[in-house]
Amino acid sequence: MGDHDTITIPHMASGRYAPYGPPPWYFEGYSASVVLTFDPDAVQDLIPAPLTLTGSPVCRLSIHDMMCDYGLGERFPQDHPDQAHFGEAVIGFMVECDGVIGHWAPYLWCTSDAELTVGRELYGWQQRLGEMELTRPPLRRDWRPGDRVTGLVTRGRRAVFDLSVTLERNEDLPAEIDGLTVSLDPAATNHHYTETVLAHPTTQAVTRRLVSSSMDDVQVSSLWSGPGRIAVHAPELTFLKNARVLGGRWHELSWRKPWPNRLVGETTEPPSAP
Repeated sequence: MGDHDTITIPHMASGRYAPYGPPPWYFEGYSASVVLTFDPDAVQDLIPAPLTLTGSPVCRLSIHDMMCDYGLGERFPQDHPDQAHFGEAVIGFMVECDGVIGHWAPYLWCTSDAELTVGRELYGWQQRLGEMELTRPPLRRDWRPGDRVTGLVTRGRRAVFDLSVTLERNEDLPAEIDGLTVSLDPAATNHHYTETVLAHPTTQAVTRRLVSSSMDDVQVSSLWSGPGRIAVHAPELTFLKNARVLGGRWHELSWRKPWPNRLVGETTEPPSAP
């Protein structure tokens, strides 16, 4: 593998030491989510300007069991399942900026160095290493009504959250429940806002760069939905302890991830006084 195959150090990626190649990256796997209410006043500090919360006060907790080629070609997941396979957990809010609606995720957890590195370096996802498990579909039959999907997330052997979805319908949740909009179709809401925060190595000035990116060619299949349940344990999720779960969903998912495609804003601030 030569310099042209990777955009991260080391440029000569012998031994697969460089974690990723250039976009686009291709993802596929399974996803389970619960949608739940939240108090907008309790999360205002988690939403950076100029982003603003939009729509009903409904957010999602999701766990993904995925494979990614990290820009290294379709043979990479076949030859390196240990490096291509990863788990990810996320809390997402719907936000708006300049008329464009997208997701903002103040907290994410993931299981692999490649996912952590590319997410933070290129996009500014707020990722931390964690551990997670997610029920997979049966091998000898299709899902049946009454089957249950369970997801567990931990970090450093401490529980973060767990969720479950009892599958009732081979279709999505209703678009509206109790007057609240719950539709989170990833094919229709494929914009994501992320923010990198970098300090200059000598002046210590801090540059914040807010960008918008998209997931292209999103495909959702085998979508099931039903009642959901959560239990939150991590202190950063305390504001969800009294949240009302509106439902849950499970589906197969694939998409293509390009470069970030829009610079929303960039500011440079002097270093804080010691």
